[in-house]
Amino acid sequence: MIPAAASADSHVTVAQAADHAVSTEKSAASGVSAENYWTPQRMRRAVEADTPADAKASRKAAIDAAAKPAQLARPQKATTSKKAPGIRIATSIVQGKVFFHNPTNGGDYACSAAAVNNPTKNMVFTAGHCVHGGAGGTWATNWVFVPAYYNGSRPYGTWSAKTLTSFNGWINSSDLNYDIGVVNVWDNGSSKLVNTVGGMGLGYNYGYVNTVTVWGYPAAFGYDGEVPYVCQNIGTWQDGSRVQNGCTMVEGASGGPWLRDYNETTGLGTEIGVTSTRTDPPAYIDSPYFDSKIQTIYNNTANG
Repeated sequence: MIPAAASADSHVTVAQAADHAVSTEKSAASGVSAENYWTPQRMRRAVEADTPADAKASRKAAIDAAAKPAQLARPQKATTSKKAPGIRIATSIVQGKVFFHNPTNGGDYACSAAAVNNPTKNMVFTAGHCVHGGAGGTWATNWVFVPAYYNGSRPYGTWSAKTLTSFNGWINSSDLNYDIGVVNVWDNGSSKLVNTVGGMGLGYNYGYVNTVTVWGYPAAFGYDGEVPYVCQNIGTWQDGSRVQNGCTMVEGASGGPWLRDYNETTGLGTEIGVTSTRTDPPAYIDSPYFDSKIQTIYNNTANG
């Protein structure tokens, strides 16, 4: 089921099981105006977006992980052969940095994200709090994704939000089990995002114990958010109803992908999590568990 078109100032709620319902907002800004908003000065001043540290976060009952693994999208290589210049850590050009404006408090913020393969080649996965403020908040505006961002460089351009989607559990209740956001971006001229940089695969119901590679743009505790960092081949485990690993990513890395079967040569893998919160002090990071709710949000954005 694909959501109906929404006006610039409205959203669509998709009928699903109550705990998996999603809402989609059509971006009020044109692709050009959102890109123009993000001057180099604004990008430098953007504050890392974060949710409360995990030590203070409430937990729900554990999610049933018995279902067999499923894949909704398989990785796709970029159709271009360019590589991002100046990356001091070997990095996938499929991951990048997110910038957005919060109309509630007037602030500019930054997160992390990755492109995901889909039929219209325009999908980005990130954290829910990187697209909507949660309970009492509102949708982000002037939202853009910059693949392979590095010290202000935009080697693969700036990709502006067409629609933003998250779970109602996040939007209405700030439930960290639903801290997931999906953004469909406008084409950049005649180019499509996934055809330009490639797209991660997307999977769910892989259980809590996996080996993953995590990307992000941390911007606290000595990190400045200007270059990407990676925690490669680290184990995950169950943490209440969510998934945890020992990567010490901090604020700014929110929304960065957790990748199974990561291929360092291609920079591709299967995304089974996104950085949502960290412990305090920084020692572990958590992701919502990717179960059948991922099928819901993908099906409602795949052709967006």
